[in-house]
Amino acid sequence: MAINLDGALRWKTANAEEVAMLADLQGNILKGHGRRATRHLFLRFNADKARARKFVRDISLLLVSAHEQLRQADAFKIAKVDGGPFVAFFLTFKGYEALGIADRAPTQGPAGEVFRQGMRARAAQLSDPALANLEADYRGDIHAMVLIADQPDSSDSWTSNSADDMETKILNVMSEAAEVVASEAGRAIFNAAGEGLEHFGYVDGRSQPLLLVEDVQREHDANGGTDKWNPEFPLRQVLVKDPGSASPTAFGSYFVFRKLEQNVKAFTAAEEALGVTLGSGELAGAMIVGRWENGTSVQISGTDTPTSPISNNFNYSTDPGGARCPFHGHVRKANPRGESAVKFGIPEADERAHLMARRGITYGRRDSIVDPQNEPDHGVGLLFMAYQSSLENQFEFTQASWANNETFLNSASGGVIATGRDPIIGEGGVSTLRHHKVWDNAAGGTVDAPFGGFVTLKGGEYFFAPSKSMLAGV
Repeated sequence: MAINLDGALRWKTANAEEVAMLADLQGNILKGHGRRATRHLFLRFNADKARARKFVRDISLLLVSAHEQLRQADAFKIAKVDGGPFVAFFLTFKGYEALGIADRAPTQGPAGEVFRQGMRARAAQLSDPALANLEADYRGDIHAMVLIADQPDSSDSWTSNSADDMETKILNVMSEAAEVVASEAGRAIFNAAGEGLEHFGYVDGRSQPLLLVEDVQREHDANGGTDKWNPEFPLRQVLVKDPGSASPTAFGSYFVFRKLEQNVKAFTAAEEALGVTLGSGELAGAMIVGRWENGTSVQISGTDTPTSPISNNFNYSTDPGGARCPFHGHVRKANPRGESAVKFGIPEADERAHLMARRGITYGRRDSIVDPQNEPDHGVGLLFMAYQSSLENQFEFTQASWANNETFLNSASGGVIATGRDPIIGEGGVSTLRHHKVWDNAAGGTVDAPFGGFVTLKGGEYFFAPSKSMLAGV
């Protein structure tokens, strides 16, 4: 029986083929690994292909499968049993070439061609900075990435000895098979309510494509229903057949990594200045991001009084003019929730097909893990990571056609100001945006003013997360 990719998976009652797929699939793809501290090792293989391939076979024994990850998560819920360190492994196309197995790389079709080219070669399509403006570590070839994740030493600690120990173990296994060309450490930060934040102070990662039926049911029951926004997505949103394995149940996923530095000091100052200009205080920032700092959608509420629970069950059907959540609002840019289907007559399924499974984590130290108050101008940001079945139709479309698109859901004709670039992740320059003075009142007046330039791409690459069987057989 073939694996059905056209729907979400009910993993607890999976059939034999589905269990085999989960056992061969790397973890973190269908559901986040749940650890709060990470290490990211970017590798370049040496010229000895046999030694490099042996390292890949060895590290395949340390990888946590999707099935194991899900069982660990259940064990933690039931008995608070810690699953221990999580390890995942990714290859670039140049990595496949360096191993001498380019014929086993996922290079068929448009998504495969984009993967073959790599992120740096796609800079023009993405409006990314010139190579010379990236961090030096990301200017050369990267062959592989190792993701290590585990819990911090304590709830208020930036360190994770267990993650460090696993890193040392992997480096010892690697020996001279490869060199580390870049290394990053991630650490999740939180607000007082325990919700994960990004460094500008807003709850992040709230809206995700859910690929497991159990997670969809939990969202429906605990977080405000699913009748306005359905978070259930099919497995084909992230999974593609792994051509490097002979197993009929071997799947992998294309993976994007981008290091995004955040200038918290400049963002906060601009946010406060905009609030004074508009006379709207913190509402100005909420309409830039598309949600209040506590995670409440500005589409749902014009005040920061949190809904209980903080709901993800909304769309923009009651806000066709952008008076609640502006078209330039980051969360609206990243997920129009049916609006592009309404405006342009495309099937809603086509719009939904652009969404990615995001697995990012913050990096850089602040004065506190919880509700940090200092405002650094460099050295902190987001390690953006996302899984998808098509680099071209998901990440690149989202970045180029939504985030960077000056006329997203609007136009500059007829005296109407263009939407502008996403003020958070837009690349290619800072746009003048039209800011509403009063929430949900188009007649309340607007101010046209630039906002953006507070997030800088420092480097990144396109990877593939192969099946365990492929890696074990190189």
